[in-house]
Amino acid sequence: MMGGLECKVFVSHKEKHDKKNLLSEPTLSESDIKNIEESWKLLRKDISKVGVVMFMNLFQTHPEVQDAFLPFQQLAKEDMEHSAILRSHALRVMGTVDKCLTRIRTPEKLQNLMHELGERHANYSARQEFIDLVGSQFVYAIKPHLEDCWSKELEEAWLQLFRVMSFHMKKGMRESNVITY
Repeated sequence: MMGGLECKVFVSHKEKHDKKNLLSEPTLSESDIKNIEESWKLLRKDISKVGVVMFMNLFQTHPEVQDAFLPFQQLAKEDMEHSAILRSHALRVMGTVDKCLTRIRTPEKLQNLMHELGERHANYSARQEFIDLVGSQFVYAIKPHLEDCWSKELEEAWLQLFRVMSFHMKKGMRESNVITY
């Protein structure tokens, strides 16, 4: 009986948290968009490196994320850095960032892109809480490449973009029609 009560309280708290997240859709200001677009011009040439650094740091700081990726589960750090599978996935993620930036001034297109990506990730049984980790890891990876123009405003603009991307991706995950057995 006690376990049922605890479970109900947990579900209630989770529902409140989900409703709060659904109500607070993040948006980008014009200043955010300009900062992101200008810095992306400088980053574009290094996206492969940035993507690998992002995932290596993500897996180092959150090993449970590495365990969620079947191809990476048993790889040592040294092998991971040279993994063609990791490089390929990192490039796909960087490609998604690039696609978001081509759609940044048409928010509904960016939202649709990320919603569809979320639906696909639901098919992989990806965990929603991992989605929120990517933005800060991206910022960690790009900062050395933008040292000359780095500012708190630039950092916040990129984090805000990832909040927008994550919001719509997780929405797509929740709304997908995945059949679970």
